Order: sequence, then structure tokens, then C-alpha cells
Amino acid sequence: MKSNAGKGKIKSMVISLLGPSGVRCQVADFSLLVDPPAKKKGDLVLETEANVDEIDFPEEGRIRGAGEYEVAGVKVRGVDAGGDKKIFRTAYAVRFDNIRLGFLNGLSGQLGQSVLDKLGEIDVLFINPEFSKLNSKELAALIKKVEPRILVPMTDKGAKTLLEELGQKTSKEEKLILKAKEISGEEGIKVVWLKSE
Repeated sequence: MKSNAGKGKIKSMVISLLGPSGVRCQVADFSLLVDPPAKKKGDLVLETEANVDEIDFPEEGRIRGAGEYEVAGVKVRGVDAGGDKKIFRTAYAVRFDNIRLGFLNGLSGQLGQSVLDKLGEIDVLFINPEFSKLNSKELAALIKKVEPRILVPMTDKGAKTLLEELGQKTSKEEKLILKAKEISGEEGIKVVWLKSE
């Protein structure tokens, strides 16, 4: 199975939000879901939080925890983002159809430079301010370190907070449609405010 059907023709990636913290990134008939609501299914599912007891029981098409993975041509790097005795938190860098996606959810503190180095360059960063213990100024500082071309806050409240902190204004969109070659022309960090399905 290939993530981008149709050789020679670049398909667009369609990004939409699912529920309070989920994301769907779709290219052709392949869907990547991150922290989706229980009823939503995808070809590949990433979980940014997992109970310690669940880490040792992998499921096909579902990734939870740090490590290097590749599924149907989609490359995933999971990096330990801290946690506690019961919960593991993972930050993900994903290369999907030449677009580099980053997922930071439920941050319990600032990420060290070693974590940022492992995540590498990010084109589109997804972040959930409401699930984070960092305040808006700390989040803005972290985002500027990551330097994504596009920032997608995962909730309405989070979008309003980060738009204000980063000095931007925008209106809500149903979904974000991207092609890798279009992202390369972006200057600075553009905040995209998406409606949740």
C-alpha cells in the first residue's frame, strides 16, 4: 500500500481536526490520525499519551511511544516528551508525502534542545495549548525554537491564545489543503485556525 496513489501526480494533503485533540492528515486514500476520538479509524494512528501498561502491547497500524517507525512509506520518529509514573508522553515528527509534520500534545514542561534536535525540521506543527502545562509565552517561545512554516493550534481557545501571542489575525477554516512545494515558499510562522469536525 502506498500513501500517495497515482504515480507522477502530486496529490494534496488535506488536514482537519477531530474532536478535542485529534488530527486527520489525508493523502489520496491513506489517512494518518493523531489522538483521534475512539470511533475514528485511520490507516496509521499515533498516540501522544499512553498508559505505562499499554506501551508493551503494540497494535498493528497504531504507534505509541518513542522510536523510529515506517508504515506504508510514512516515516515516524517518536521522541520521549516526559511524563509521570503512569503516563508516557511522546512528541512525533512525521514525514508524509514530503511534508514534515510535528505533533506536540499535552506538554508537561519545556522541551530540551536534544528533543528538538531529534524532531528536526518541521513544516507543519500541531500543538494543544489547553493540554499543556506551559503558559502562552512559554509556548510561543517553544514554537519560535521549532520554527515551523505553519502552526495549527488544536482548539479554538488555543488558537485565540496563540494568535494573540504571535500577533496574528485569521478566521476559522474547515480544513487545510497543502502540497509540499507550496510550503517551501512560506515565510515566517503562519497560524492556521481550523474548525473541529
